[in-house]
Amino acid sequence: MANEIEFINTISSLRASNENITFAELIARVWGGKVVEIYIGDSYEDVKYDDSMIRCAAVVIGKVITAYAECIVLNCAYIDQQDKKMKFGNIVCLNERGIRTISQVDETGVLKDTFLSSRDCRVVKDLITGKE
Repeated sequence: MANEIEFINTISSLRASNENITFAELIARVWGGKVVEIYIGDSYEDVKYDDSMIRCAAVVIGKVITAYAECIVLNCAYIDQQDKKMKFGNIVCLNERGIRTISQVDETGVLKDTFLSSRDCRVVKDLITGKE
């Protein structure tokens, strides 16, 4: 699992060496070989009920293979249409500009768990400062 220190060290090293890389290349350095969840800011489906509608967020889940310039390459999960089972092997090239939010898939939760209400800001602050 990548943590704050890994990002800080990677960015500090880049600054010290005067190396410029793209966002996609940074993600590949820190999360290379890891599984990530990427929200691309759209909905892939709207489920309509009699009195309401639920939008399903467009999320791509895959292992970070590599990156070049603004392109990040992922080995993505997909549903095989013949046997209806989830599999890996769908290679996807994603332009970094299409990424709204990205998170490593690990035991700390998924992106949906991260989207909080603004009413939670004091609780979050207390959690970070240790004032629980």
